[in-house]
Amino acid sequence: MTTLNVEAKLAIIDHYDRNPEQVLNMLVDLQYASPKGYIDEPTAQLVAKELGLTETRVYEMISYYSILKDEKQARYVMKICDSAPCHFSGEQVVSETLAKVLGVPANTATPDGLFLYHSVPCIGLCDKAPFIKIKDRVFTNLNEEEISQLVVDLAEGEYPEL
Repeated sequence: MTTLNVEAKLAIIDHYDRNPEQVLNMLVDLQYASPKGYIDEPTAQLVAKELGLTETRVYEMISYYSILKDEKQARYVMKICDSAPCHFSGEQVVSETLAKVLGVPANTATPDGLFLYHSVPCIGLCDKAPFIKIKDRVFTNLNEEEISQLVVDLAEGEYPEL
């Protein structure tokens, strides 16, 4: 797996005019753009240097915000809403089906490193439940068969942009 080059990282930082008040947005964009799926040490150091922040401050943000990661994640991190409306709209079908299909409990990566699923607070899509969110893409109104097929499709590289 390759890394995001320095020029690409600087382009993301420049997109936010190197404004320290936008550091969270920069870090999220850097993480999503990274093939590794997390903020590595050289990236955190670059952000600190370019924004005039301490590395400690950057790492405080990475450790505080659950959306940011500082270690390798599964290739496909599946987010499942755990709010009450989604629960009553069948969202538990998603977690039960994923546990069965993937053979791992929530918050545990599959042995091949491809999948991990976990609960998130409401993201405002209760009318589309049950759903799975992966990065910026949402797969809605799922049933057990569609969830199983989604896992197969992802494993086969059907959605390379994710």
